[in-house]
Amino acid sequence: MILNEAFEIVLSEYPQAVRQPFNRHPLAKFVRTKIVELITTGVDLNSRYLVRGSTGQGAWARCPWVAIFDRLITESAQKGFYIVYLFKEDYSGLYLSLNQGVTTIRLEYKSDTKKALRIKANDYLARLGEKASGLNHGPIDLSTTSSSTLGADYEAGSICSVYYPINEIPSTDILFKVLSRFLSLYSYLVENDSVFGGTTVEEDEELYFEDLTKIRLHKRIERNTNLALAAKALYKPICQVCGFDFFKHYGEIGKNYIEAHHLTPLSGLKGQRLKLSPSKDFALLCSNCHRMIHRSEFISDIEGFKKAHYKG
Repeated sequence: MILNEAFEIVLSEYPQAVRQPFNRHPLAKFVRTKIVELITTGVDLNSRYLVRGSTGQGAWARCPWVAIFDRLITESAQKGFYIVYLFKEDYSGLYLSLNQGVTTIRLEYKSDTKKALRIKANDYLARLGEKASGLNHGPIDLSTTSSSTLGADYEAGSICSVYYPINEIPSTDILFKVLSRFLSLYSYLVENDSVFGGTTVEEDEELYFEDLTKIRLHKRIERNTNLALAAKALYKPICQVCGFDFFKHYGEIGKNYIEAHHLTPLSGLKGQRLKLSPSKDFALLCSNCHRMIHRSEFISDIEGFKKAHYKG
């Protein structure tokens, strides 16, 4: 099975499938498992990325989708931004779209959801600049039957896209080549996302050594809950610089408390899809040492930091 054949199967069989019971339907499983597997292996995605397919929850979705989430931004289609294959409601084709989570926007903007999505999409496009040249920009057409559906919001939320009619789906090699380009665009937006707004006092101090976009990406990695928990599970919760033990000094409220510090040099964060290994890429530090290492030139060298700066 190859990816273009898998897409053709969904487009041709979905109209009949939606007339049948949803629970345990083989086509729903096909979207959730087989297509996810083909995409994951086809572009060699590492554990930083989550690939998920959906045909609905409890009932058939009008627009099935398969998405790629960067865990540093989001792990669901409800928030953030992500790459997604969206099948049209009339099953005449599908889009590859760099799109936005619509649920959180709906909650925040209510009746102005589509306007907000279009404004945000234009902002992302402005950041991409010439990198998005040759792609479709802005809203897409999913042939939605109602303006109140999620599909209608997905239409408005599209940043840039490519459309594949059912009879013109290209070879799998071309599909993966285009997907790799979208992954590069995605990585660029992640690196340059201004979600934190203006510089903080801490960031101003750290700018002495590195540029702001890298500092923010570094901190986004450290704030990823799953990665931090995985790193903490591998080692004793004791600072690897000064040996501080929060449980020893604070009792029960300090039990298992420690901060995860990302070791990849900031100079290496730009222009690549980073693989993140809790066992190799993280150190455990107390709050003070964590703050100090970010102010030093030894952000990726625990032993070097200890020798140069730790006076304990």
